[in-house]
Amino acid sequence: MSIWRVDPIVTESFAIERTVSNDTLCVKVTGTGDMAAVAPLGLFLEDLQSEALRLRVSAVVFDVRALYFLNSSCLKAFISFVFSLTGQGLRCKVEFLTDARLGWQRRSLTALERIAPELVSIAGT
Repeated sequence: MSIWRVDPIVTESFAIERTVSNDTLCVKVTGTGDMAAVAPLGLFLEDLQSEALRLRVSAVVFDVRALYFLNSSCLKAFISFVFSLTGQGLRCKVEFLTDARLGWQRRSLTALERIAPELVSIAGT
């Protein structure tokens, strides 16, 4: 698998790390997904979409277990990401790893699962 062409994001209260495992792009999102995170997250997800298409991956895994808040604008960025992948013809799986102790994560991300149940799944730990 090729090296990523997507840079990680690190701000004072929000971070995105990325790795590749076989044909899966792994993204760890930590901190607070508030208004300050909207623009960096949106740009990252646009680049991630291009990278997923370039590499023709079979899955993208978002580890959000250390994400303590996600506002509606950040959630919309994830929704746009899923729609963009399907719009480009890439039918890769999108999985969210959540922390069961943070019940809001599953409740918020369920919207994504309902929009594209054949592609999106949520796993709690």
